Amino acid sequence: MIPEQIQALFEFIDYLDTIKTELIKKYIPLCEELNNLDIQRSKLKPKNNYIDKQRYDDIQKEIKEKFEPITENIYVPVLNKLKELKIWSGDDVFTSIWNNNMSAVHDLRENFTSDDLIKINNYKQKYLSFRTETNSNFCCLQIVFSNLDDVLKELFDFFKDTPENEFEGFEAKTIKADSFKDAIEGLIQNRGKNVKFSIPQENLFNYQNVNQQQPSWHNIKHEIIMGDKYENIQHSTIYNRSTFKEAFNTIKSNYSEDSAQALEIVKSLVEKTGSKEAGELFDSFNEEIKKENPKRSVLVSLWDGLIKIVPMITQTAGLVDKIIPLFQS
Repeated sequence: MIPEQIQALFEFIDYLDTIKTELIKKYIPLCEELNNLDIQRSKLKPKNNYIDKQRYDDIQKEIKEKFEPITENIYVPVLNKLKELKIWSGDDVFTSIWNNNMSAVHDLRENFTSDDLIKINNYKQKYLSFRTETNSNFCCLQIVFSNLDDVLKELFDFFKDTPENEFEGFEAKTIKADSFKDAIEGLIQNRGKNVKFSIPQENLFNYQNVNQQQPSWHNIKHEIIMGDKYENIQHSTIYNRSTFKEAFNTIKSNYSEDSAQALEIVKSLVEKTGSKEAGELFDSFNEEIKKENPKRSVLVSLWDGLIKIVPMITQTAGLVDKIIPLFQS
């Protein structure tokens, strides 16, 4: 018998199917325009020359105007549907997409009936068709689709008849990097490509000084707790709010809305650690980024220290990709 939460996932797949044609005809071309504008923008140096600054501002304005219909007609409706179906709980980093649904996935894998198989296969084909034919994150849904892909791959892979990776055509390719600095360089070189970088955990942590404890639940994803667990600490003072606000506004003005929103997500992850050291590193990063000419070497060093304390940053799909423009100045 198919659990209620799996039925919700199937209903969301039906929703994607109903909007697929409009997305392909109307919004994918718009996303391609935005990607081309982003490439043009990345080649400019607005802090070094007034001509580049004028051109940068013109492109920034055009991007904002073209992005509004994507926000209004794709991003917001998709998130509302996910929340309505209780697939997503509204968290900034979208890890609840995994946590809310994996128990039902494992339940179905243990208790399916022969009658369920046709329905499961039909929805698998419908989802794969949507992802293959659109093959786009619509400039805003990379984190969402990455988390959905993870859940649905866990579900559909159990019910397939061949070892073929049916998600291969649209899932990000993982490239190993020896350090965060190497990953940043790789992301810059592969800008616009669907890639992600894996950094060995031993390169991020000193495991000799960490008492490791294996989680006992198979359905918890992307939550690493060392020491006390902090929750509902929106009003914590582990970072300087005014410095963050200045940095956020600087990034929004000099880089992009996406990068500013990514910094907001990083802030949430820093808050959740309750770590004073993480807060201090985050403050230093924000202090540097809001300068007229921030030093890339300083930013990379601070960021490298931050992700060692807050590993969720690198585990959040699409987040680092939105931050890398800050290292290109």
